[in-house]
Amino acid sequence: MNDINEQLEFKATMEVNKAINYFDLTIHTNINNMELSVYRKPPNPNITIQYTPNHPWNHKRAAFTHYINRALTLPLTEQAKTQEWQNICNIAQQNGFPKKSNTEHKRERNSKTKQKTKKENKEQTKHTSNKKWVTFTYHSPLIRKVINLFKNTEISIAFRASNTIYQQLVQKIGNKNPSGIYEIKCNTCGMNYVGQSGRPITTRHKEYIRYIKIITQPQYMLYTY
Repeated sequence: MNDINEQLEFKATMEVNKAINYFDLTIHTNINNMELSVYRKPPNPNITIQYTPNHPWNHKRAAFTHYINRALTLPLTEQAKTQEWQNICNIAQQNGFPKKSNTEHKRERNSKTKQKTKKENKEQTKHTSNKKWVTFTYHSPLIRKVINLFKNTEISIAFRASNTIYQQLVQKIGNKNPSGIYEIKCNTCGMNYVGQSGRPITTRHKEYIRYIKIITQPQYMLYTY
């Protein structure tokens, strides 16, 4: 496989001290069983969406929803669960989240996990299969009042941010033919004329050229704006 591309190198992961890393898990092998813990790569900066930006709350806590669900649903040892919860709290603090936000989030996810049954899952699958998704641009928390109107309908709401990294990186093309204030200089007498137009500058310039050709002898003019 390493001969496919010289820029890519595949390395086999070997078991060390009866433990091996697989995706986001560390598998510990014992004599009678295996134990799991959460694995994070060493260069992981633990960066999520910050608490302060104007983003939907569901987007801000999406990473923590994943972290908490993983800790609650995987068969981790008590020691691994305690360590993972401490890591989640550290990540939240690093990204500006208050301490109580993750505690409340954990309580909420834990409650939902315990309440789930096979019957509820079937009903939920049947109910959501007919739903249609609609995307709203998130400008402020006030948009929640709008989406509450669709609460008891067959429409599910998703959010998109109004200010994305893509918008910041893409170069915006300006108007190459704007209107506004302009200055025209006569190359014959050297005098300047300053005017203002709500139409494109090129349109106004053509009008001046046409006027010169009809009324007087042709004169060459230079305009700047």
